[in-house]
Amino acid sequence: MNHPIAIKEIVDKTGFSWSFVKKTLERLKKEEYCGYNLEKSGGTWIAWKDREHILPKKDDTCGHLLKES
Repeated sequence: MNHPIAIKEIVDKTGFSWSFVKKTLERLKKEEYCGYNLEKSGGTWIAWKDREHILPKKDDTCGHLLKES
């Protein structure tokens, strides 16, 4: 089950530095992947997925028509 996770928890489990993890997550967010979220909550950065896999957004799909109707 997908749920929010603190960057600190990722750091503790992987051994990567806090700055490396945050920079990587921000890069994913900047590239606008579908199903991925990164936000600051209080004094903690949290990340979560709202689907099983994150996918790059595609500009040439007709999905925008569903939202506009």
